[in-house]
Amino acid sequence: MKAGWIDMSASPKKRTKRYRPGPVNPQAHLVAIQGAAWISRDDQTAWALAIDDAVRHVARGTATQAHWREIFDSVNLVEELVRMRRAQDPDGLVQAAQDACVAMLDRQRATGTRAARATELAALDALRAGWVTLMGGITQAERFQAGERVARRVRAALAGSLPAAVMVPAPEKECI
Repeated sequence: MKAGWIDMSASPKKRTKRYRPGPVNPQAHLVAIQGAAWISRDDQTAWALAIDDAVRHVARGTATQAHWREIFDSVNLVEELVRMRRAQDPDGLVQAAQDACVAMLDRQRATGTRAARATELAALDALRAGWVTLMGGITQAERFQAGERVARRVRAALAGSLPAAVMVPAPEKECI
């Protein structure tokens, strides 16, 4: 044996590798496939019916906080999809719906009336109709991403870090 060489054949112990791969998650590809899938007709129908129900309650003057939340969530989601450039709003449906909601709630706080004007109901109805057509071209991942961005914006607005945000405070009563 030469000087400086180590005889590995004399070693009774086998060298072990340091890297040990972890187990593979068999569900990972399902999450990726689901995110790339279009929103199903059942989901589109359920959301459209919820918005339609909320708009009908606003028209009757019987809207609860849950109905207003459904309307606000849909307005915010559509606005975020427009910001993400996944939807277009050339007619200004989002701004009209936002203005209608603020006007109705301001009037209710000032006068106590729950009545909605025809133009305000038309703006909410246009949002409902636009919602149905918009959701046909959105994937599950895009909708989830838009929902997360809306949640971040709402948190930022509540913290006061969005200067141009119009905040509509939650009502003290169940019915608005």
